[in-house]
Amino acid sequence: MLDYHTIPVVYGEKASKIMLTILTLLALIPSYLVLYKFEIGYMYLFFYTCIMLLIIFLLLLWISKTKTHYLILHNILKFIIVAGVFSILLIDVDLVLSRIL
Repeated sequence: MLDYHTIPVVYGEKASKIMLTILTLLALIPSYLVLYKFEIGYMYLFFYTCIMLLIIFLLLLWISKTKTHYLILHNILKFIIVAGVFSILLIDVDLVLSRIL
């Protein structure tokens, strides 16, 4: 084999799923705070979508058993990252500038 020392290889599949669950739940906290504590223009659409996709990610994570399942999870996370970059265009610039100035 290739002798990789990844977290799933070293600690096992269950420990990796527990760690991913904790990290995903921690990622939901800033999303919630941004949605309910700050005005962000239309970027709220990204955060609602992100929360929905992360919940789907968690559900699929615990039923995943094959390489194809994990590839789907990987692609969900990639989509969230790419969508986040493009959703920067949804920020209301006037709101940001009024806070700075």
